[in-house]
Order: sequence, then structure tokens, then C-alpha cells
Amino acid sequence: MPSIEAFRSPFQSYLDTLVEEFRGVDAGEVATYIPELGRADPDWFSVCICTTDGHVYAAGASGVEFTIQSISKPFVYGAALEDHGREEVLARVGVEPSGNPFNAIIVDDTHRPFNPMVNAGAIVSTAMVATEQRILDVLSRYAGRDLGVDNPVYESERSSGDRNRAIAFLMRSFGVIDADADAAAAVDRYFRQCAVSVTTRDLAVMAATLANRGRNPITDVVALDESYVESVMSVMSTCGMYDSSGDWMFRIGLPAKSGVAGGVLAVLPGQFGIGVFSPRLDDHGNSTRGIKVCERIAADFDLHPMRFQPDVRGVVRRSYSCAEVRSSRVRASADIEVLAEHGDAVRVFELQGELYFGTIERVFRQVLDALEEVDIVVLDCERVTRSDAAAQRMIEQLRVVLAGAGRTLVLADGRAHPEVDAVLERCEDELLEPFGTHAIAETTDLAAQDLLHGLSPEELAAVTAAARLHRLAAGDVLFKEGDPADSVFFILRGTFTVRLPHGDAEGADARGRRLASLGAGVAVGEMALVGDSGRAADVVAAQDSLVAELSTEELAECAAAHPGLATTLHVNLARVLADRLRRTNEQLRLLVR
Repeated sequence: MPSIEAFRSPFQSYLDTLVEEFRGVDAGEVATYIPELGRADPDWFSVCICTTDGHVYAAGASGVEFTIQSISKPFVYGAALEDHGREEVLARVGVEPSGNPFNAIIVDDTHRPFNPMVNAGAIVSTAMVATEQRILDVLSRYAGRDLGVDNPVYESERSSGDRNRAIAFLMRSFGVIDADADAAAAVDRYFRQCAVSVTTRDLAVMAATLANRGRNPITDVVALDESYVESVMSVMSTCGMYDSSGDWMFRIGLPAKSGVAGGVLAVLPGQFGIGVFSPRLDDHGNSTRGIKVCERIAADFDLHPMRFQPDVRGVVRRSYSCAEVRSSRVRASADIEVLAEHGDAVRVFELQGELYFGTIERVFRQVLDALEEVDIVVLDCERVTRSDAAAQRMIEQLRVVLAGAGRTLVLADGRAHPEVDAVLERCEDELLEPFGTHAIAETTDLAAQDLLHGLSPEELAAVTAAARLHRLAAGDVLFKEGDPADSVFFILRGTFTVRLPHGDAEGADARGRRLASLGAGVAVGEMALVGDSGRAADVVAAQDSLVAELSTEELAECAAAHPGLATTLHVNLARVLADRLRRTNEQLRLLVR
């Protein structure tokens, strides 16, 4: 069997494939209006995704550093909101899309920049944050590591930034930058802010921090007060992609921000953040490959935020192995011992709610974390209320990947697939098969029966002589609810289903509710030993089977001839029932955690 190291997450494989698919896209040009940016290799390309619980997927050249440029704008805007409050910031910077290029020298009727994502609004936001160190600290908290300024890019920005200087002084003349403020110092801070060096992984973590209500999912450090997160993402949604923001919102919809160095950052609130880096830009100043990658991811996994997506964190209700929770199949003690020792090879993931990209990605990782000791993975979908097409495709991809790693994926839902109890029973049978304990050969030798353990050879011979053999075909009724409890049946071969009938129901419903199944080595109807007056359920052969019947009258005759026999049977019965009760209590404790 392939080792766990050979297993690759289906989603990681998806990102790798995505990078290879779009690597050949060569449309667009590297930005040169800031001369140092023109030195970038146009073939650099990477994609990263960070989830809100801090797991990062990376594909391509994810370690290459580049400058953050305009992607810094929403984060500095958030710092201005924290430092001055919404009303003060809104008095100086609007929140309306401008429909103009990012460096346009245009203001609204109140002389405010249209929004904080254009240069004029960003420079005002920067002027409202007191120091460069405050800006660096903020960006570093989002990224989860100390960030620094790329000095060659800063010098290049500074030497080519007369238009931004003009914007800064114009904003001061309009009063949105205080008259006594140093506009030159503010625009210099802005140049240094844009020249902060990041990687694609940093962008994904920064985006995930916004997705996680302002708290970095890796460091657990708060980068932005939760009350301002929605304000930041709102302007990203409407203004973050320069003058193509409307088209982005229509087709992709995720709050996003791009930068002219080739970075793109996008957020799916509550689920994850995306970072993409590729220096070739389209006519709007957005990364050509970055746009295509985000569009593909959003389409493949139905990520448009106008499509409701609930919280992903509760998708796995619980997880357990066959050593911890077994099927309702009543098995012989030898089987139980094997399952206790080897049952960890089967692990059940009990899912709930809706299945879509974010929840299935969470399931993938929990499956991967458990895979070292697991041969069979069961996804219990009985509590799943909805599964979209993207989730179904990902589950099938998971099945293929697990098969390649020598593991098996089984689905259970009681609808299109068997119910989980039937799946567990089948998995247990597979675990037991190599040990041969569950397939007692057809014989009249009753020594392997749990209820008859400890009988002397003479006592066992007497019981064997008194017992009568019965062969049943699949579907034959052994006894029905209400029948007299006047005998015990020892299963020698095959399986039986215990069902609670559904009154006067007809058709499939007439079979009733399945309570348990019984296999070779165990007794059924054993409560007749304590004088039970009637059968409590229907017992039906699930396959061709062989049983040995011992009536209570015959048992009394055997006990009369062998005085210790009845005591041994009652002790065994008490032990069997006590063991079942103990295991049931253990399973209940696990299932209510």
C-alpha cells in the first residue's frame, strides 16, 4: 500500500493543475511607469489559498517576493478607520466607484476622493495614519510575519511619483488632508507603503485574515477590529479592481484588490483568502493571469458571495473508528476482539449541513489528517441537507486520489447510498475476512457459540443432540413480533436482520425499521431463557442461513440431566448482555461528545 507521503490533497492537485493550465497565458504587459517594476520576470506565476483555520495551499513560484503596491490600500484604509472612526474618515474619503483610472485627479461634489482604492483616496487614508511604522505593523499583522520595504522600488516610486505628489497637495488644498499636515511626508509614506515586499502566500494570509473577521488565522493576532472589517471589504467589492470593478463583481463577486506589480488578493468571507501573483497586466492594471485564475476558481466551486454560504467549521459533526463505534450487527466475542484491535482501519466522518467548496475542503483535510492508520474512509452524509455540483465533483476526485493511495472511500446517506449502519457492517466484514472468525463453517458443533461457552463436553453433547437444524433462504422469517418465546436459535451460518414492523404499512415500508443484524456465533431469541413471554421484533434471514433451535422444554430436560447447565447458560447470558450494555454506553459517550 502506498505510504501517506504519497497522498496529495485533491485541492492541492487542483491548484497545481490550474497553474500549469494558465502558465501559457501571455497576454498583457509588465508595468513600466514605475521603472523598477519593469524588471520583473513576466513568467513569474503563483497561486495560494489560506483557509480561515490557517491551512495554506500553494502552487507555482509562491516564494517570489514582489511589492504590494495598491493591495496595501484596503489595509491602510482599515487602520485609518480604527484610528479616527467611520464618520471622520467618511468626511474625507468617499466610498463610491469612480469609473476612472486609479491615478485620476478627480473628486466628488464635496471635494472628497471618490473612494480609498484610487490613489487620491489612498493618499488621504495614508495621511490619516500617523507613522510609517504604524502602517508596517498593520501590514505585518495581516501577513503574520514582519514585512519590510523594498528600497529600490521605493526609490523608483519616489523618482517617478510627481503625479501622486500633485494629488497629495491638491487634497490638502481641498481640506481633506489637514492644512497643517506635511503633504510631502504623507505621499512619501504612501510610496513606502506601496513598496512593502510580500509573497503570494502573504497575500493569501492577509485575505484570510479579512475572511476571518480581522483575526490572522495562523498567528491568532487581531489585525483589524471586527467592527471595521465589513467596511473594508465593502469598498473592495465595489472599487477594488480599478475601473473594471463592476465587471469583476458581476462575474466573480469576491471582495478583491489588485496591484500593478501583478498581485491579486480576493476574499470569501468566513472561508478563505486567495493570493495570485503574475506581473503581466491588462489594460485596467490588473494581473491578466490573476483575473483568469480567480474567475476559474469562482466558477469551478460556485464561490460568488451572492450565493449563500454558511459557516464551514461545523461540517464534520464528529469522527470515529470501527474500534470505537460499531454497527448494530451482534457478533461473536471472537469478532469483537478482532474489531477492537483492528477497527481503527475504518474511520467514519459524520457530515452535516451543506456541502460546497469551503466545507468539502475542510473534509479533505480532516480525512488527510486521519489517513495514516486508515484503509477505509466512510463519509456519512445522512445529515447533509444539500450538495452542490462542485462538491460532488470534489468527492469523486477524493475517491480517485484515495484509491491511488491504496485507500477506499465509501458514501452512506440512506438515500442514493446505503445507510451508515449497513456500510459499517460491510466494513466490519472486510476487516474480519482475513481472520476467518466471522465465517463459522456449517456444522452441528455448537462449541463456538457465546451462549454455550464453558459447558462440559457432556453438557454440550446433550444440547447438540436436543437441537434441531433449520435451513432458511434469504427473506424467510425466523419468528415475528408477538410469537411465543419458547425457543432459542443458535446461528451457525448466514445473517439475520432484526426489524421493528411498521404496523399495517405495505410495500417497502412493511419491512419496518432495522434494529440490528445477527451473524454466526450468536444466539437470537435468547431472552426465552429467562421466561420472556413473547417476541419483541421480527427476525428475518438476510441470506441463506443455518440455525440450530433449542426449545425451552428441551433445555429444561437437558438441565434436569445436567444440573450445572442452566447456571452456565444464565451466567453466559448475563455476561453477553452486560458486554453489549457496556459497549453501547461507550459508543453513546463518544457520540454525544
